[in-house]
Amino acid sequence: MTGSGDTGKPCQRGHWRPGEDDKLRRLVEEYGPQNWNSIAEMLPGRSGKSCRLRWFNQLDPRINKRPFTDEEEDRLLAAHRVHGNKWALIARLFPGRTDNAVKNHWHVITARKERERSRILTKRCCSNSLMLLTSRDIFDVKRTYRSPYSNTSTGCSSLNDVKSSEMVRFEDSLILNVGGHDKEQGYGDESLRSEDVPFIDFLGVGVTS
Repeated sequence: MTGSGDTGKPCQRGHWRPGEDDKLRRLVEEYGPQNWNSIAEMLPGRSGKSCRLRWFNQLDPRINKRPFTDEEEDRLLAAHRVHGNKWALIARLFPGRTDNAVKNHWHVITARKERERSRILTKRCCSNSLMLLTSRDIFDVKRTYRSPYSNTSTGCSSLNDVKSSEMVRFEDSLILNVGGHDKEQGYGDESLRSEDVPFIDFLGVGVTS
């Protein structure tokens, strides 16, 4: 039995069946994990390359199939920054991990980090939009609220911010200023003040006999 390349026969496509996996284990146990062309001859429809990849990536009992730890993920990212996409070289730094496993998990890590960045960016944009909307609403309140004593804006964001000297109460046409000035009650037209209205004795109370 020699060589590890393909024999040129057509390769069967699709997933490996449990029966094929069991037969491949028995053949590797008998001939060793190196005579792939000869092993493939006993697995109709499978090539030497397919048998080799199936063994080293899935069936080899030395493969570590446990989930990657946080420490392994940090090492994997650091190794990729140094070696790039040289997965076979990187896999040597992770005993029990295959080059296919480290490559796939690197893509899992980068996809997860990208989702986290996208979620943070979306949350930040929503927060900034809310702050901008709130600021615009406050500005509109300041611009539209006007003092009862002038035509200029008071610059207050709410009625609670208005000075006590400017707090007024309207009851019909009666105006009561409750500030620190002299209290005064009256009607808008000074010509109607009580001292200017003549007294008329309709009942004749003031008439003496």
